[in-house]
Amino acid sequence: MSNSAKLLLLTCAVLASLVLYLCWDLGPAWRYALSLRFKTVCGIVIAGTAVGISTLVFHSIVNNRVVTPQALGLDKLYELSKNLIIYAFGASTLLSLNIVADYFISLTLMLAFALLLYHFIFKKVAEKNIYFLLLVGLICASLFDSMTTFIQVMLDPDEFQVAAYAGFASFNFVKIEPLILSALTILPILIYCLRQVRIFDVMALGRDHALNLGLDYDRQSRISLILVVLALASATALAGPMMFLGLLVLNISLEIFKTHRHRILLPGMILVSMLALLVGQFIVLHLLNLRTTLSVIINFVGGLYFFWILLKDNKKWQLS
Repeated sequence: MSNSAKLLLLTCAVLASLVLYLCWDLGPAWRYALSLRFKTVCGIVIAGTAVGISTLVFHSIVNNRVVTPQALGLDKLYELSKNLIIYAFGASTLLSLNIVADYFISLTLMLAFALLLYHFIFKKVAEKNIYFLLLVGLICASLFDSMTTFIQVMLDPDEFQVAAYAGFASFNFVKIEPLILSALTILPILIYCLRQVRIFDVMALGRDHALNLGLDYDRQSRISLILVVLALASATALAGPMMFLGLLVLNISLEIFKTHRHRILLPGMILVSMLALLVGQFIVLHLLNLRTTLSVIINFVGGLYFFWILLKDNKKWQLS
């Protein structure tokens, strides 16, 4: 089957899943249920696009099937920033904080952390030892998660419950403001990436080959990393941290599309990401009755898949 046919088949699967999610078991109050589900579907489409873009662009930099932007702890930093605001200024500050200011505070922290990683890790170590980058990412993710847990323990329980509803993202209750902000962030990134697919093809060849072909690799890497952070922030603002979603999307896409051409992989990863989110949210809504969030399911399945990849033959996921 050709890659174009696979893309068409994936598109049909996403559309079928979307219709099924919207229309399944609406009940008597179908208008209200449909309006809530429509916001969730819009969030899934935007978040799926953001995850697909960030995962593929990051893959073009590191050229590795295990290291994803989520593995560097960037989404955990987003969650930590929320808790720091609560701890420093109180839950009332987070509740009253302008949604745009809240979004850009978290985005600035993520961007600063990513640029520090680029300066101290990417330029000096990542090319020679990609697994050191993975180790650094896992340590940072664990550190941010531990700091978040520590801050939550220090908070007043009632204060945290109020702030948790207002400050943390989930597809179970999508808010319109993050939806608009994320859409405005991801749309120009998508247009840029579609116009730069050949540049990403060259970057995926590696630093030496890219330089020999006349590409300013360092400059393009910095731009790409900024795009990754912006896209990942958009996804995290809607869905919350999902550490292993990028890993699932990347590896499933590379198994489906036996190519390294970004013209095929970009829409392919976006569609795979949307499909994974739609299926997962369908399970959360109809099988688990919203007793958990999608991120819990994604992290559980992705964690098992990550462990399986580590046990596989090294030839299937090492650097080319």
